[in-house]
Amino acid sequence: MFRRFDTPVGRLVGSALAWTAFSFFFVGLYQALGALLTLGGSCASGGPYAIETECPESVLLFAPLGMFGMFLAAGLAFALAGGFGVSLLAWGWPILFVGLGIRFLLGWDGGQGLIVNILCGVLFIVMGAAPVWFLVGSKSVIPTLVGSRRISGERFAFAGRAQRYFGLTPKDGGGTAAPTPTDWAISLALWVVSVGVGGWLALAAFGAVAAAG
Repeated sequence: MFRRFDTPVGRLVGSALAWTAFSFFFVGLYQALGALLTLGGSCASGGPYAIETECPESVLLFAPLGMFGMFLAAGLAFALAGGFGVSLLAWGWPILFVGLGIRFLLGWDGGQGLIVNILCGVLFIVMGAAPVWFLVGSKSVIPTLVGSRRISGERFAFAGRAQRYFGLTPKDGGGTAAPTPTDWAISLALWVVSVGVGGWLALAAFGAVAAAG
């Protein structure tokens, strides 16, 4: 089914789409968490009971959308990117948990939620940093940044070294090509642009929903 995307254009579009979607959903969730923390860390909506703190529409929309949407983005990366570009399967978890951990630490107001925010922030950062430690220890960082194959589809010689991390390469191992500065430039530039576009769209959408609510 996905063989039709196993082309240079398909890999380019697949990687860009996956990272744009991930950035959109992550930034939306990050904004929703920030809005929730300003309300004291909890809110509710609907139901037969009296509600002390009503959830804003932006939180109601982007909190669940962000959590489920990032799984969708990971699926797109797995199905369409074909090992090209910065690996969302490798970096999605660290970005999510370290990012939310930082948001918890930034969100405390010095009041009742101080201890909870610090504990949650530290826990999230540790959970996000653990896979990075694994990547460094298994010497699999480079394949997750430049990709296990170039945009043309040719596999890099070191691709097999990343095999232990979310199956970035097939069991038959890697190829013979070495990544060039052009390969690095294409991979990282596409990642920066995709993340930037997704984040900008998320901020615009979150702001629009918040203003309408």
